[in-house]
Amino acid sequence: MAEDTDPAIDAAVLDSLEQAIGDDRAFLRELIETYLEDAPRQIEMMRTGLGRGDVEQSHRAAHTLKSISATVGATALSAAARELEAMTLAATTAAMDLSDPEIAALVDIIATEFGRARDELNALVPADEA
Repeated sequence: MAEDTDPAIDAAVLDSLEQAIGDDRAFLRELIETYLEDAPRQIEMMRTGLGRGDVEQSHRAAHTLKSISATVGATALSAAARELEAMTLAATTAAMDLSDPEIAALVDIIATEFGRARDELNALVPADEA
């Protein structure tokens, strides 16, 4: 996990995204808002899947969160989701216990990293500036 003093958002990635969409700040804000709405759902799907022993649901949610987080520059969050994705993939091929405290702790890290990313995205691209 990244240190709390490390930025949650890689500004260079966010700048590249903005350039890729033609420097349209309003559209960038829409993308960020969509991310901020979807990411908590993915985290909840991870928790629900793990709680029910549904490896596939947890794996899909981790994969989705990994990808969408990387797109907006939430690199630490993306890395943590990638780690959970790998763990759930391993669980599909081995008898891994999804109630393992290490997995639950990783989901907590993911949730914390999302909070940091959300706060930084809102500061970097405020809704009233878009």
